[in-house]
Amino acid sequence: MEENRRFTRTRVDMRVAYRGRGLGYEKGRVLNISRGGMYVLTDHPAEIDDYIIASVDAEELGKIVWVQGRVVWSLPEAPGSEGGMAVRFMRSDQKGINALMNYRGIPF
Repeated sequence: MEENRRFTRTRVDMRVAYRGRGLGYEKGRVLNISRGGMYVLTDHPAEIDDYIIASVDAEELGKIVWVQGRVVWSLPEAPGSEGGMAVRFMRSDQKGINALMNYRGIPF
């Protein structure tokens, strides 16, 4: 299958706190991230087309990277497995994302 993603993804395991429409703050783990989006493993994924605001703990850089994005894919929690969501960035701390990607060896 042909890869249609615009940006290269890298596997990570980072904490994230996010908030969506009608939600209080929720927590999850970012499993992969690119300059254009991220996948979040969480017990409380937002619904497709919801907008979220998130703070990603880029521990290796010693900083929090903020992003705003739209949920483009969502899998609700099922018995025996966690849910998750794919988020496309609409606005972000681009300097922080670039530093993270460079640290991980992903070129522009």
